[in-house]
Amino acid sequence: MKRHIPGLSGCLLVLFSLTTWTAEPMIELVDQTGNIVCVPQPVERLASVYGAGTFYVYTLGAADRLVMAWYIGIKGISHASAPMFRLEPRLEEILSFGDPNVEEMIAREAQLILVDASRHAAFADQMNDLGVPTLQFLVETPEALKGALRLLAPALGDEAVEQANAFLVDYDRVTTTVRDALSHLADEERVRVLFLGTDSLKVASGDMYQTRLIEAAGGASVSEGLTGYWNEVNLEQILLWNPDVILIPPYGAVQPSDILDHPDWQSIRAVRNERVHRMPRVIAPMDTPVPESLLGVIWMVDIFYPGKSPLDLAVEVNHFYTTYYGYTLSPEELAYLTGS
Repeated sequence: MKRHIPGLSGCLLVLFSLTTWTAEPMIELVDQTGNIVCVPQPVERLASVYGAGTFYVYTLGAADRLVMAWYIGIKGISHASAPMFRLEPRLEEILSFGDPNVEEMIAREAQLILVDASRHAAFADQMNDLGVPTLQFLVETPEALKGALRLLAPALGDEAVEQANAFLVDYDRVTTTVRDALSHLADEERVRVLFLGTDSLKVASGDMYQTRLIEAAGGASVSEGLTGYWNEVNLEQILLWNPDVILIPPYGAVQPSDILDHPDWQSIRAVRNERVHRMPRVIAPMDTPVPESLLGVIWMVDIFYPGKSPLDLAVEVNHFYTTYYGYTLSPEELAYLTGS
């Protein structure tokens, strides 16, 4: 049986038999909701119910430990792209979607589960009650993304910690370089950006990750004053905002031509100047709180300030996919991501 021993760490469990005892090492982590979670070491079987969090596992070099995983935008194996199968040859075996099932999770014998606290807090409580440690993440800012990598890495071992530290260095290098290069811009000189959702009249609020990326790339979101999640607005409001650039996420049905060719949008500055762009996607969507969002910042700088970016997007894209995903981009994928 397992019993807490006075004087030992709260996360050190000792296993007793009639004649011997052995220590089961654990580490204590504080997740992004403030919960203290005891995680067994080593973690060899990992589940991620958090679609963004799954990509944290890849970035930390621990994808081979996934026994069950949700992925952003993949609601079935038929929705998976060819690059996803190249990234994850076991995708058909480990892919899950929809609401998590307690019985199936137990059957997979996961030693640690990652969840989105805003959606799966009740599920996390269930799994914790059943003795399966569950880390809850709340990531809606770049700082929270960095915190998520710092949180997860120690649970996955020294190599994961090294990989997390390398990513954090890259993240700070990129964002600092962009900030310093654009620091001379006055507020009125910064590009005013509208970020759309899966409908041309849905826009990102000031509380959302997309707004933080726009800011990191030296722009200003025209819908920053809105709160909550995706907001429904009317065309009159968009006409009043009159953005310089309109961005479309790499998911949903909206295409630049839907806006550029629509007669009702023609008086908007971004449309007149043909500055309506859909973000590219090879693996994860770069506008969401995944590590690839770092590339989203660099891509946005190229869109906002053509020819003035302090970074080479092609170099950074190749570095990221090779270093953090172990994925070699094809020439076609590289051209697609860089717009070349």
